[in-house]
Amino acid sequence: MDSGDRPSRRDFFRIRSRVLKRLGDRAVDATGGTQSPQIPTSLRLLQRPPGAVAEGQFLSACTQCGDCIDVCPPRAIRRAPEAAGEARRGTPMIDALRSPCVMCSELPCIDACEPGVLRHELPVTMAHASIDREACLPWQGHACTLCVDHCPVEGAMSMVEADGRTGPVIEPGTCTGCGVCVSVCPAPRNAVRHRPVEERPFAAL
Repeated sequence: MDSGDRPSRRDFFRIRSRVLKRLGDRAVDATGGTQSPQIPTSLRLLQRPPGAVAEGQFLSACTQCGDCIDVCPPRAIRRAPEAAGEARRGTPMIDALRSPCVMCSELPCIDACEPGVLRHELPVTMAHASIDREACLPWQGHACTLCVDHCPVEGAMSMVEADGRTGPVIEPGTCTGCGVCVSVCPAPRNAVRHRPVEERPFAAL
């Protein structure tokens, strides 16, 4: 094959990322093989730490050294369990319900990442979040401001009035999806819809 016909490194990672997305709950290992574990819905998309590269690139380059886990001040970063699939078990992730990211000002997890799969120049958005007004206590007439009070990102959440009631809203352009609001929500059915981002940018490693 002529070198001009070979896919570039960027093309390789883009194709690999698409494959991982399409396979859904089938795991793709680092050598390109596949397995078919039953992956729980909550683990089909993992919340990666801030500044993470595209998922395919992340899986290929992350060494699972654990340095980002060791330096995380709130101990929010943990290793993905076996239930996450062969390709992803042991890789760093955040479980927002158990221990959310608190958006440390220095982001030491990025500085600690020697392979460079966490990068300061990439977006820190980890997930998309919104309020389910049908489940939210204040939107249903009860007193609660916990999510707004604890939000670590200035301007990401606020209380607004609508239809004679006052409740929280999330500003999607400011929210990083850290998950603090998810962890503090006291509603019987968690009122924060929280979904890790599926598409993240590629970076030169």
